[in-house]
Amino acid sequence: MIILDCNQNTPEWDDARRGLPTSSAFDQLVLMSGERAKPREKYMWELAGEKISGESARGYYGASMAKGHEREDESRTMHSFMNDVEIQQIGFCYFDEKKEFGSSTDGLIGEDGVFETKNAEPHVQIKRLLKGWPKSEHFQQVQGELYVTGRKWCDLVSYSRGFKPIVIRFNRDEKFIAKLAEEIQAFIVDLNNLVTKLKA
Repeated sequence: MIILDCNQNTPEWDDARRGLPTSSAFDQLVLMSGERAKPREKYMWELAGEKISGESARGYYGASMAKGHEREDESRTMHSFMNDVEIQQIGFCYFDEKKEFGSSTDGLIGEDGVFETKNAEPHVQIKRLLKGWPKSEHFQQVQGELYVTGRKWCDLVSYSRGFKPIVIRFNRDEKFIAKLAEEIQAFIVDLNNLVTKLKA
């Protein structure tokens, strides 16, 4: 893992991940079953566009994203306090020195853990508290973060100000990660070939 020391949602962070497959979109590459996902082609076009144009496709950093970033800090502080752990905040990390793909992990815990938090609107948090929060909602992202970082587990937190946080502990799913690794490499090859073709 190669850690880039920067803040998320900054120009440096944007430059670091532009045109690269990242864990937040790994569900567009592969399903939980390990089968190839249908949105793969559209995601490839998006990243090819970023590589060729030099512009990010993620859009404007608006008020809702600023709010989410603020609540991320609150969630990290609360999780650290409630579990008596230190969380190392990072901006972006690459899998290796090739810097072909990576993850905007929300934090690292000790030597083995990852911290990932989701800001939930009150009605969403209420639904999750009453009806449960299925692991399937962010499975590919979390397993992708564990793959990129090489770590053993991830605490996924649903945070909403004024409500009890929800924490799901994910352990590495080696079978899925092996399939994810295959799909990422195949995607990178296809993406690079597409960019070369479009530039010709």
